[in-house]
Amino acid sequence: MNKLNKMAAGAVSIALIASLAACGGGKSGSDGASSPGGDSSGKPMDISITTIAFSAAPTGELEGLKKIGEKFNVNLKINYIPANNITEKLNVLLASNDIPDVTFVEDFSTTPSFLNGIDKGAFWELTPYIKNYPNLSKYPQNVFDNASIKGKLYSLPRVRPLDGSEALILRKDWLDKLGLQPPKTMDELYNVLSAFAKNDPDGNGKADTYGLALFGSPGPAGYLISMFGAGTGWHQDADGITPNWMTPQAKEALQFWNKTFQAGGIVPDLPVMKSQQVRDMVVQGKAGAAITNVSDAYKFNLDLKKANPDANLMAFELPKASDGKAHYEQAIGYYGQFLVSKKVSEEKLKRILEVYDYTATEEGYNLGTYGIKDVDFTLASDGSVTQTEDGKKKGYSGDSTGQWVTGYYNKYLRAATAGIPSDVLDYNKKLIDTIAAVSEPNPEYGLPKSAAFKEKGADWNKKINDMIINVIIGKSSLDDWDKFVKTMKDDSGFQSHLKETNESYKAKASK
Repeated sequence: MNKLNKMAAGAVSIALIASLAACGGGKSGSDGASSPGGDSSGKPMDISITTIAFSAAPTGELEGLKKIGEKFNVNLKINYIPANNITEKLNVLLASNDIPDVTFVEDFSTTPSFLNGIDKGAFWELTPYIKNYPNLSKYPQNVFDNASIKGKLYSLPRVRPLDGSEALILRKDWLDKLGLQPPKTMDELYNVLSAFAKNDPDGNGKADTYGLALFGSPGPAGYLISMFGAGTGWHQDADGITPNWMTPQAKEALQFWNKTFQAGGIVPDLPVMKSQQVRDMVVQGKAGAAITNVSDAYKFNLDLKKANPDANLMAFELPKASDGKAHYEQAIGYYGQFLVSKKVSEEKLKRILEVYDYTATEEGYNLGTYGIKDVDFTLASDGSVTQTEDGKKKGYSGDSTGQWVTGYYNKYLRAATAGIPSDVLDYNKKLIDTIAAVSEPNPEYGLPKSAAFKEKGADWNKKINDMIINVIIGKSSLDDWDKFVKTMKDDSGFQSHLKETNESYKAKASK
């Protein structure tokens, strides 16, 4: 936590207590009189929203927001904060007691002062209200569970799909040339990846291809261990939860990936590879496999075919582990959360929820994000949106204008992309259904970070990630791995972290 964060966290308690005392918790009167968030005269109710922006914030009044405002008799006043300094801005905002009606928080771990604010009663608990809003209540329960704190929901999660981010992308044309089938087991996966490296699948007579394109910086992908049955982030049993990298399955995984790396089945630049380079290696025909979003097979293929019309990338299920099961990490199901200030009245809270319930529909989401249909954007039959030049000139941009809404839940978002053929889309949807039937949530989602982790977590994560990479590339042995795990088990600070995390896990499970 930097100096600014510490100042904010320290100041917030006094500011929040003062604000709550001043507004009486935002309670509205029963006589219809004006409240902090409402106007009994019938004039539009102001709703202030602070959110993140990944590109230039829109300028001027957007017709889409105006239409939503007219629909609910509200005046949406949106403040966009650039993504590169939102953490500092939000902490200062909270400490100054100048918080808006609705605030976007990207990650509580980087803005812990908001957790302090929740403890002090600065934000509405939404658990009793969500059930009254049909579109918000359609969000999967796992998403709400993951966003909850101590079993209670204090935010509207900005929804994302739970499944579809982990599929095995393979060059089907390379498989066919080498007489191989898509791998169903880990042994078959090893054979495919090593064959891609050794058997000249592109037919150019050179040993210049590899198996799996994989990034190792800033840390290796979690599926390297979880797909062997170690658990998503943590392993659950009757006694509680254990970090998945401490399990026997993790050691089995590292042994497999080391063997695969030695055979050329993983790109040699693994330690320094970045996520964007995974796509580059596949599109350039240097690697024949990746583990990424289901829809990436089609998207990568478009560029790949420009240089090689016969190329054919397809998405497949992950191979089964030694326990006979395929293991997928279920995503958290949201990116960022919206908190509603307790300074607003209950009447205004309900109006805010009405607006967000509407933007939890495809129609409302598109109106708030892209503008007027067939003027500012066009909508294809598969649901994909294309912004018109006129819409772009007005300032509509999914990178920014859509950051104030929670969105509608689309299970198949990672199956589709603009222009995808119907047969490929149907195939991708079936694959996501298969994944969703067995995907495993991270039991740590929704748990507060332990005090020890807040202090030492970044250092621990770096050590763990570095050791995983070193074992895979052969810089460290499996014996070195065993010694490392024992060192971590013997670390008193790490033991404190495990103890506190398990206490939180059991408390949440008992709710």
